[in-house]
Amino acid sequence: SFSDVNWQFNNPPNPAAAAIGSQLYDNHLFVLGVADANPDAYMTSICNLNRVQNDAAVGNSPLVFGEWGLPTQFNATDEFLNMWADAQKLAYSQGAGWMFWNFKVEKSELAGNLSRQWSYLEGIELGYFLKDPTQVHDPHVCDPYVINSTTTA
Repeated sequence: SFSDVNWQFNNPPNPAAAAIGSQLYDNHLFVLGVADANPDAYMTSICNLNRVQNDAAVGNSPLVFGEWGLPTQFNATDEFLNMWADAQKLAYSQGAGWMFWNFKVEKSELAGNLSRQWSYLEGIELGYFLKDPTQVHDPHVCDPYVINSTTTA
């Protein structure tokens, strides 16, 4: 497993440096700081993700998405987190797979409750995820947010 070109430290980044054998590339896409802190910006950002295609163009394929979660920079409603979960699963499924940040996050007085946005099990309990990780609630969740690249001004 290699970090994709977006996460490498060497200069220049690898031109598919894994010519050494079988590999996969891992991309950690953190939306915090990438999109404005509001639901529409988050959905527009993830629903127009072209990371799989861009990485494939430079030989960083197959691409998997690791360490994703449901955190936001705003007070997200349960309705939004349901949409946010579906949109991320759909976007990351364009690649070779994905790994959620954590299967289970414990709640404690010291650490607080991070499980709502960082625990896959809690996401199932709260209804953000279905028990079958390959399924989403709404396969058309991104339809209102997709930017039509053929539109001319």
